[in-house]
Amino acid sequence: MPIIHIGYPKTASTWFQKAFYPHLKSPRYIGRDAIKAALADWNALDFDPAEFRKTLGLGKNEAGLISEEGLCGYLHNGGVGGMVSMVLAEQLKAAYPDARIVLFIRSQPSILVAAYAQYVRSGGTRSARRYFFPKDYLIGPNASTYKQPRFDVDFFHYSRLIDLYEGLFGKDKVHVFLFEQFAKGGVDFLRDYAERLGLDVDWDAVSVERKLKSYSFSLMQVARASNLLTARSVLDKSSVVHVPGWYDARRQILETVNRTGLFGGSPALEALVGKPTADWLRDHYVDDNRALAKSHGLPLAEHGYPMEKTGVADRLRPGRWRSILRF
Repeated sequence: MPIIHIGYPKTASTWFQKAFYPHLKSPRYIGRDAIKAALADWNALDFDPAEFRKTLGLGKNEAGLISEEGLCGYLHNGGVGGMVSMVLAEQLKAAYPDARIVLFIRSQPSILVAAYAQYVRSGGTRSARRYFFPKDYLIGPNASTYKQPRFDVDFFHYSRLIDLYEGLFGKDKVHVFLFEQFAKGGVDFLRDYAERLGLDVDWDAVSVERKLKSYSFSLMQVARASNLLTARSVLDKSSVVHVPGWYDARRQILETVNRTGLFGGSPALEALVGKPTADWLRDHYVDDNRALAKSHGLPLAEHGYPMEKTGVADRLRPGRWRSILRF
């Protein structure tokens, strides 16, 4: 039966796709190009399970492994209020009814910072507060997720997606892993991971070296300024002019500078949005994390997942002038 690794984004999915899955002896790894082709002209109303399998090159009951973090929803639009996340889950069930599902989750304060860093890496120019809470800055149709999807902090209420897949495929077919355990455990984690999923791996070819270092707070600000010169590639951004070729050039410059380590490491959530808002965000995930830890026996408290509320009544809202300027 196939294994489908659906994400979440920012939980090392790309690392697995580039540095681990290609070294499987079995099952056969279906490269990311195939899933991109299968979803390139995706329309939920025209979905054909047989055509989907044909494009992927993986039979209905064939042993194989697929990995694409976008299958659980696109990072910068939160799965469009969960609609895309739900429909894709149902369609994966139709195409591969006996599949096993792999999900990696990550502490919300950490994944929020990583999501914003990815947004900036991809050309974003908005502040972190603007990125996390776009409805504070949008008016009319743009403020409706249904009409104009934007980032959604609720995307990281993990239990909802886990419950959805367990309801479709069965609890025994859904495997939930913690990004933090992988980051800390390295090869030891990977050996246990392979054993649980029945993967035959060429271990001599596997290296756990990280290829991409997170942006620091100061480098994020430099990146935001440089992104004003390109219209690519995220939707929710501003640009003063589009300089052809600058998107790729500025990416190479930023990554080269980032690898030097001169700008420091990844910032805490407080550095991006301030302590009151960071505390509010932590509180926002506590109930879901408690329920998930209890239902699945996951050691979330040991790995920085918010489990106790700070008691913040509400988060800070932008002043009127800041909301009008929309930054």
